Amino acid sequence: MKLSLNYLETVPDMFAYSCKKYGDLVRFGEKKEGGWKTFTFSEIRDIVEKITLGLNALGLKHGDRFAIQSENCKEWTMMDLACAHLGVVSVAIYPTLPANQVQYILENSGAIGVFVSDKTQLDKIIEIKENLPDFKYVISLEEGLDDDLVMSYSTLLKKGEEVKAQGKLSLESFGKKVKKDDLWTLIYTSGTTGNPKGVMLSQFNISSNAQSAMERIKIPSNVRFLSFLPLSHSFERIVSHGSYYCGAGVYFAESLDKIADNLKEVKPHYMFSVPRIFEKVYAKIHNGITTASPLKKKIFAWAKKVGEETARKYLVNEKRPRGKYGISYPIAKALVFNKINKALGGEFIYAVSGGAPLAEHIGYFFSAAGINILEGFGLTETSPVTHLTPPGKIKFGKVGLPILDVECMIAPDGELLIRGLCVMQGYYKNPIETKEAIDESGWFHTGDIGLIDEEGFLKITDRKKNIIVTAGGKNIAPAPIENVMLESKFIEQVVIVGDRRRYPIALIVPAREELETWAQERAIVYSNYFALLGNQEVYALFESELEDFQIQLARYEKSKKILLIGEPFSIENEELTPSLKVRRKKVEEHYSKQIEALYGVDDDQ
Repeated sequence: MKLSLNYLETVPDMFAYSCKKYGDLVRFGEKKEGGWKTFTFSEIRDIVEKITLGLNALGLKHGDRFAIQSENCKEWTMMDLACAHLGVVSVAIYPTLPANQVQYILENSGAIGVFVSDKTQLDKIIEIKENLPDFKYVISLEEGLDDDLVMSYSTLLKKGEEVKAQGKLSLESFGKKVKKDDLWTLIYTSGTTGNPKGVMLSQFNISSNAQSAMERIKIPSNVRFLSFLPLSHSFERIVSHGSYYCGAGVYFAESLDKIADNLKEVKPHYMFSVPRIFEKVYAKIHNGITTASPLKKKIFAWAKKVGEETARKYLVNEKRPRGKYGISYPIAKALVFNKINKALGGEFIYAVSGGAPLAEHIGYFFSAAGINILEGFGLTETSPVTHLTPPGKIKFGKVGLPILDVECMIAPDGELLIRGLCVMQGYYKNPIETKEAIDESGWFHTGDIGLIDEEGFLKITDRKKNIIVTAGGKNIAPAPIENVMLESKFIEQVVIVGDRRRYPIALIVPAREELETWAQERAIVYSNYFALLGNQEVYALFESELEDFQIQLARYEKSKKILLIGEPFSIENEELTPSLKVRRKKVEEHYSKQIEALYGVDDDQ
């Protein structure tokens, strides 16, 4: 296979290239004691060297496995880089996982040590330590936890400084020994059922994927990224490595709750996110309008209509509005969209969305606000990026074209197959499932159902295993229907169920603020929120919403009944994966009695 780029073949190669080319530029920014502190590429390179030499002095060697169990911070990425230079396999662990799931990953991977962010993460390790006989090292970012098992991060750096002072070893001396086919990391797919599988990605998997993905977007140097998706997730991980390759600075958001403040402070040029974040911002903007004066509501509604029409016709293709839109859109911008853009930092070049389908109306709304969202697609098993939308060729609802050196095809049953540099080495200690996933011709079977249009753009319609087959034998792809329903300002989350049933049912988590405002405007009296959900007027509201949003569906695709749910689907309840994907089976299990009750009434209709 002739390659399209002259790739740097390993993570150490990419990092050395970046530090040499961008040494004085900002690599990381973090907020400490109320202010943002930045670190240059050269400063980060020196710290990575100390970590590498320190880990080596502890006894870690090529082929060992070392876990990283922490919230996002610069130390997460620096630990990852240090492992990559040593040839040590980094094992990513979500900090939200409970101790028993952490134990499974550590046992399965054979990790002999872990980097933890604080005492909360350390306590999980202490709880399971007796079940990990080969476990030797814990490095803690939080100070004051040192004991026979735990070494503080600062102590590790001092150990690295001592080795460096001897002048015999350097970061580059280790990096040169790393080969392109060396195992780089194990990323455990969170999965929607069963135990997670350890995805084996090589040095060349990640280095080629980072370079090819960044080539598609053509990100310039000396720009700012805002990071808030977990680095344990493959999407944010590729952003981390791709960003230093192109010379960008990554600023770590304080938390999901602080994103709105951090956007205004950092003024990012790029943001990589899952649709859930864009949905929340969209909902917050619309919730704010509900309390505005009638005049402001009318202006907003007009501006939104003009903006979305202009976005559809001109803005997503980066064309200047003409005709009536050349007159009306600048007015809509001045009255509404400029304010939204400023609230989100005001300096965006692009945002990128992946991990799940982005609702089209949300894409057009952000485009009207001057923030074009490029959709992408990939899986942990594909390093992860396989497709990205080219700038200036946005087609909301589609996830773009294959990136360089990636092939795709649709199998006869509609499943998307991927082949190329991005495809994993396999599942760790799991040859049977590896063989099922990657066929003899090298095609990875994604489990996604997709379509490819005449220009080569990919549209994902649903997961193969999510397809609902009704009792009448009709196939229903729930994801597109759910995306349509999410256009309702009253719907926060929704899951369609109905496999082997005569008709589907919609499990709806209402947008609480929006619903309560609606109820107050109608003087509906209720004792608590759950009582409100049981109100007949409320149920009628959601029936009306579904009727509006299901007009274009086939009769068998329409949800005939509704279950209103008071608590949002969450990671804590195991209804969402750590990457915020809905675990449909868990949701169905949790509400099985209510679902059965709904099907038990008038089930002959």
